[in-house]
Amino acid sequence: MIQVQLLGRGTYGPSVPTGPDVSPLWLFFRSPPAQNSVIVYTDGHVVEQQTFDNDDIQADNVQVFILGGTDYRTDVGSFEYTSLTDAGYTWRNVYTGNVYSEEYDTDYN
Repeated sequence: MIQVQLLGRGTYGPSVPTGPDVSPLWLFFRSPPAQNSVIVYTDGHVVEQQTFDNDDIQADNVQVFILGGTDYRTDVGSFEYTSLTDAGYTWRNVYTGNVYSEEYDTDYN
């Protein structure tokens, strides 16, 4: 079975503190954006947002929680693959253990 890596998650820019008693240095520091997290529910519904509460992550109807900034991989045809593909996410083939696709792909890692 071919394994794929999840692509297409959105990002958010970290908030920059402003106001009284905040160093003006923060106005010039721009930290890199962070990647959103994703929850796939058992009914196939997918939600992407910046953060989730623990109650949301640990709910009984959560199939998988994908933390932002992590390398999420799954097999083609799995429930997670189908749900995320239906939600508009894209994938990159991951080739491991001398297993290659029948189609040419320039990215063999």
